[in-house]
Amino acid sequence: MQNTDIKSLFSFLLKSSIIVMFLIIEVNAQTVDEIIAKNLKARGGIEKIKAIKTQRIVGDISFGSGKANPFMVEMKRPGKMKDEIIINGKRIIRTTNGKTGWVLNPFSGSDTARPMTADELKNTAGSADIDGPLLDYKAKGNKIEFAGKDKINGKDAFKLIVTMKDGDVRDDYIDCKSFLEVKWVGNISTNGKAVKVETYFSKYKKIDGLMYAFLLQTDTPGTTSTQKIEIKKVDVNSQLDDQLFEKSGLYVVDYKDAK
Repeated sequence: MQNTDIKSLFSFLLKSSIIVMFLIIEVNAQTVDEIIAKNLKARGGIEKIKAIKTQRIVGDISFGSGKANPFMVEMKRPGKMKDEIIINGKRIIRTTNGKTGWVLNPFSGSDTARPMTADELKNTAGSADIDGPLLDYKAKGNKIEFAGKDKINGKDAFKLIVTMKDGDVRDDYIDCKSFLEVKWVGNISTNGKAVKVETYFSKYKKIDGLMYAFLLQTDTPGTTSTQKIEIKKVDVNSQLDDQLFEKSGLYVVDYKDAK
């Protein structure tokens, strides 16, 4: 084979590889956007999701085989969140205005509020995003890759690998039929170290045209640590004062719906 033939063949193979590569990228992007679009529609639609200004979630939380304890989470745009748990009559409370946060934990040996650590603020920021990482993911600086299908509790689910703007990576599993999220796998930061956790979502119910999972079961692979949340009530767009998400909000008792 002459040099010109070799060069022509090499050029053809190179161009073919580039075409195939771009086709793969295009198909992947199309699949990702299609799955996300169907997920957002299944949740209630982009318009309804973005219309959520506040939400209050009330229910029970249990750790391992322990008894259930009442809990409440209140959220308000942008990035404000307060959560509290009652254990043996005592309230463990965390609150953040989206920039700073505070913790009041009588089981820590102190009745004085302390500032959230950097790890706690980082973990809370993800939880306080009402929209979630899929909605407007490009504008948020997130990257999403389609990674095929997997079986979640015996049912097919699409696997999406989500790389957050800060570099954190999480896996989201979207049911192939309902297009609702059925599993999440990611990391939480504890004492500067990433700890892998996974949460399963089930028993969805429609509240004001929006779908909420009423059962969340979380475990830490490789350990016996488990957590179960059973939701009793969801209030959307109720009046939540900004004070709740400041340090002073730690001392506001607004727990009647959780009892």
